[in-house]
Amino acid sequence: MSSLEELLRQTEERIAAVEQLEQPARDTVFDLLDDIDTLHRFALGTLTQGIDRDVLDELRTTEPAVAWLLDAYGIGVDQHAAAEEALEQVLPYVHSHGGDVEVLEAADGVVRVRMSGTCSGCTASAVTLTESIETALREHVPGFSHVEAEEEPDAQPHPPPGPVPVRIERVPPS
Repeated sequence: MSSLEELLRQTEERIAAVEQLEQPARDTVFDLLDDIDTLHRFALGTLTQGIDRDVLDELRTTEPAVAWLLDAYGIGVDQHAAAEEALEQVLPYVHSHGGDVEVLEAADGVVRVRMSGTCSGCTASAVTLTESIETALREHVPGFSHVEAEEEPDAQPHPPPGPVPVRIERVPPS
């Protein structure tokens, strides 16, 4: 039997190969993988509810494959607390642009956030969400799968920060 590291390496290689497939085959394979992932997440969550916390912690400590699996699905992790801690890293950047982001909910790998302040309605908030918020969550929330963002209900769209076009009119001398 292969080592855990070897199995993970082979899996990454196979995923890279699937990414090279043409549509719709690629989408079908990734949809299948998402379905299997959802099934595993549900089954592991149900299974671990019936296992004593001390036994689960011991398995996590002594069995690398079990630890990887539990971490991959965020089993036994306070995902809400992990998401808030992850966002602490990006809040200075978000605040510097007059915005804010708050964790509304984090469960089953999905983190729901609310964008507010100047982030709400900003055309650049999608970039902020992907490049900073989602990256922080992916790196620091075990079992993270994706982020769902909502904006303040009264948000007014506005342009991203940057130069403002100015109209210059030439006035003939009087």
